[in-house]
Amino acid sequence: MKEKANIHQFDNGLRLIHIASPTNVAYCGISIDAGTRDEENGEEGMAHFCEHMMFKGTEKRRAWHIINRMETVGGDLNAYTNKEETVIYSAFMKEHFERAAELIFDIVFHSTYPQHEIDKESEVIVDEIESYNDSPSELIFDHFENIIYNGTDLGHDILGTAENVRGFKTEDALRFTQRLYKPEKMIFFVLGDIQFEKIKKNIGRLCERL
Repeated sequence: MKEKANIHQFDNGLRLIHIASPTNVAYCGISIDAGTRDEENGEEGMAHFCEHMMFKGTEKRRAWHIINRMETVGGDLNAYTNKEETVIYSAFMKEHFERAAELIFDIVFHSTYPQHEIDKESEVIVDEIESYNDSPSELIFDHFENIIYNGTDLGHDILGTAENVRGFKTEDALRFTQRLYKPEKMIFFVLGDIQFEKIKKNIGRLCERL
């Protein structure tokens, strides 16, 4: 029998969706209505860039604190970007839900995008672009979409160009996220054996701190 989703919307516009699961492993994350199609001229690749950089430091955490926060309890933290959305998510044992939720809120709403980390991570993304360009089986899909959506917001690659990525600065990332990373454009999702009222109370507290 398919579990019914529990749904709630907070005063700041953030929507919460929870589906119960009988296992001890739980998942949660934030889906942001901000992808490649939301990039302005000159920002091509910025959505994916910000997804990378939000793991590199917040107002209270350095990069290694972010990575270790879930790994020390056997959890996982990851993210992806497509043309429609950016998603940050974590898998963990259900007793560590509050730890995961707080960390995700921190990197989504309080990342600082430090320039010294940008200087290093930019080359990682450029390597990703070059590796992608060396794979005809992957590249053909981008060429097809570029033809279909030519002249629209959906008509450019998710990764952007090496020239753009190497030129991005802290203020560019902050400008992009401050424009688009808003609670009313987000869904916080949870799958796990966790009481919905407990989830709602925890996320409500995190919303009050924004």
